[in-house]
Amino acid sequence: MRPLLSMTLSILIAALVPAILVLNSIRVLANDWYVLAEYGRPGFPPDPYGLSQAQRTELGLAGLHSVLPQYAEGIDLLRRARLPGGDAAFNEREIRHMEDVRALIGRVYPLHLIALAATAALALVLGRGTSTGAIVPRALQWGSILTLVIAGGLLAYIVINFNTFFTQFHQIFFEGETWLFRLDDTLIRLYPLPLWSDAATLIGAATVAQALALLVGASWWLRRV
Repeated sequence: MRPLLSMTLSILIAALVPAILVLNSIRVLANDWYVLAEYGRPGFPPDPYGLSQAQRTELGLAGLHSVLPQYAEGIDLLRRARLPGGDAAFNEREIRHMEDVRALIGRVYPLHLIALAATAALALVLGRGTSTGAIVPRALQWGSILTLVIAGGLLAYIVINFNTFFTQFHQIFFEGETWLFRLDDTLIRLYPLPLWSDAATLIGAATVAQALALLVGASWWLRRV
């Protein structure tokens, strides 16, 4: 294989690794177990406007399901949701934001699968050649190291100033101030800042753990080539 092509493929694989590992972590976290664990953990802030644990859990899971592609009802779950008094649980501003979130996830999740499939296909094809066998494990090493560097910087930033990180994240992925809500809006009551702080920490930790495991595996693979 020509050196330029070899280098290009190595860079492509290495660049995909951080995104794949982060999205692996997000997909594991974006499930019922995380909402239930947060609501049940000691010290998690109660709803300041009086929702019971059961009511909050029902609405919290409805909000989560509304943005995940595997739930066909989607945003209709939010339109049907009601507060204990019978009022609509989510206003139109909240629903529009969740529509944006569902659209974002609907684009990112397929790209995640494509990146996984492309990396696996390259590993199968290149791993068989005597002249190309080292390309994939070496690229995975680079990708793992890149992931650790990025994750280390982001985790430090999150620990130092999570509020700024949270704001900048939303400014990148959502237009204007569509993601800003009042303290008595249901989305804020269901998903307060500590939930997102915990999520960011867990995603970072899970990504680092994956990167370390991949680095060890890629190094073992490279020694066998």
